[in-house]
Amino acid sequence: MFSLESFSNVLTIICFCMEAYHIVGHCAVLFRVRLLPRKDLVRIRYYFLIDLMTVFVSSFVVLGKLQWLAVIQMCQHMYYFLYWEQTGPAKKGTFLLKIISWSSIDWTKSKFYKEWHLDSILGTAFDVGVHILMAFLLGQRMTTVQVIIGLVVVQCSSFTILNGPWLAWSNPWDTPKWIEKRIKPLQTYYSSSQD
Repeated sequence: MFSLESFSNVLTIICFCMEAYHIVGHCAVLFRVRLLPRKDLVRIRYYFLIDLMTVFVSSFVVLGKLQWLAVIQMCQHMYYFLYWEQTGPAKKGTFLLKIISWSSIDWTKSKFYKEWHLDSILGTAFDVGVHILMAFLLGQRMTTVQVIIGLVVVQCSSFTILNGPWLAWSNPWDTPKWIEKRIKPLQTYYSSSQD
C-alpha cells in the first residue's frame, strides 16, 4: 500500500530532481554555456510557472522552511510569467525585455555581448542560489543512493535537452547553421519579437 510517508519520499525526490535541473539550466544561461535564440526563448514562458511551482512545493509542502525566500523567488517568476513578451510592463524599453534579450543567444551575437549587466547576472544568480539551497535541504532528507540516482537522472535529462540536435539550445560561440538562421542580432537592449 502507498503510505503518506512513501508519498512524501517520492515528492522529495521529484522536487530534488527538479531543483537540480533548474540549477543546471540557469547556470547554462548565466555562464553562457548553452542558450536559445530569442525567438525560441520567448515561447517558453511556461517554464517560469514550472520553476515557481517547483520552489513552492519544495519550500511550502516538503520542507516547511524558507517560505520568505520562496515568496521572493515566486514573485519574480510570477512577474516574468505574467508579462513575458507581453504588453503593459514588458513594452519596449523595459527591464523584462532586456532580461529576455540578455538570456538569449542573440545577445552574444550583438554589439552588447561584452557588456556586463549586473542586474541580469545577479537576478539569475539569485535564482540559482534559491534552487541550490532548496536542493541541498531536500538532499538532506534523502539517502545517498537516492541523491546519486537523482543527480544521474538530472544529468542525463539536462544533457539530452541542452545538447539534443532537435532543440535550438546551442553553444553561443559555435552555433550550427540551422540555429544561426534563427538569430537576429539585437539593435537595442530592449528588442522584442515585434521588432
